[in-house]
Amino acid sequence: MARKVWAYAKDKNQCFIYKNQSLQPKIFYIWDVLRLKEQNFKKYQELKFYSTEHDEINRLELIPTEHGFFRYKSDEIDENTKESIYHSAVTLVLLEMPVIKFTFDKNKYILNFSKFLVEPCFRFKDFDQNEEKYYPDLVGYFSSECELQEKWKGCLAIEVVYTSRCYEKKVNSFEKNSIPIIEVIISKELKFNTNFCGEINFTAADVESYYKLLKAEFKNQVCGEILSDPVSPDFYIKKVSSLKEEYKRKLEIKQQFHNNEKTNLKRELNYINLKYEEMKSDASHLHNLLEQMKQQEWHLNNRLNNYAVMGFWQKLKFLFNISTD
Repeated sequence: MARKVWAYAKDKNQCFIYKNQSLQPKIFYIWDVLRLKEQNFKKYQELKFYSTEHDEINRLELIPTEHGFFRYKSDEIDENTKESIYHSAVTLVLLEMPVIKFTFDKNKYILNFSKFLVEPCFRFKDFDQNEEKYYPDLVGYFSSECELQEKWKGCLAIEVVYTSRCYEKKVNSFEKNSIPIIEVIISKELKFNTNFCGEINFTAADVESYYKLLKAEFKNQVCGEILSDPVSPDFYIKKVSSLKEEYKRKLEIKQQFHNNEKTNLKRELNYINLKYEEMKSDASHLHNLLEQMKQQEWHLNNRLNNYAVMGFWQKLKFLFNISTD
């Protein structure tokens, strides 16, 4: 049986205690409960503590111990205390984070959550129509739009892993039912050299210090691995629509570019035509000058020919006429 560093509680009227104006049960930390026991034993006696499953029917009574965790009321001794403390503390810190900066294989996402469910029961049908039941550590529901919200239909199952990882059948069942799963693995770095080993030789103060270290570490980032990565049809529809809009926008830009190019070409063509007409006019003028020069040359050649056949006295008379003129 798992050991928890936090619990829910019933008051003297046997009603679960909730946060102010909230549908979420109030969290009772083991270190605060032990302080209450020491400082106000009467108020402490009015409370009964229970495990933190989402479904009340699954909650079992817990007893706070001086060793920094709640144990089940049963006297059965758990051999996995070390694993349970790490697992419970990490789960608690994630539960209390409305914004988590996840890193999946170097890809970073900032996910905003409106609420978490602790160990809710998922019931699926297998291929033989037999019912399968699964209890993920946490299920978080997104509170604002982000890429993963559209892709994952607004929720995410989180498994906190110390030694035993999710088995393939569970991952396949969640993916088949379009529910994503990520694992947050408790690595050596996340232990912070805590000494939760051997016999029960740690205190509530040790657990509280570990909880605070985790909160500071997770504030920067939480490393996880995506196991189930379903994609909702709406995500594809929106993606296709977005691509169509992008294509339309680029096409309009390209069309505008072509229109501008066409306008510029027309302007250049008009300019060339204008210059062509000017050159034609200049060519016509030169042609007229050339014809005039040819006429003058013809007249000069005629005079020269006439002069060439003249006799001496005719040339003298011609020259005399010219000079007298």
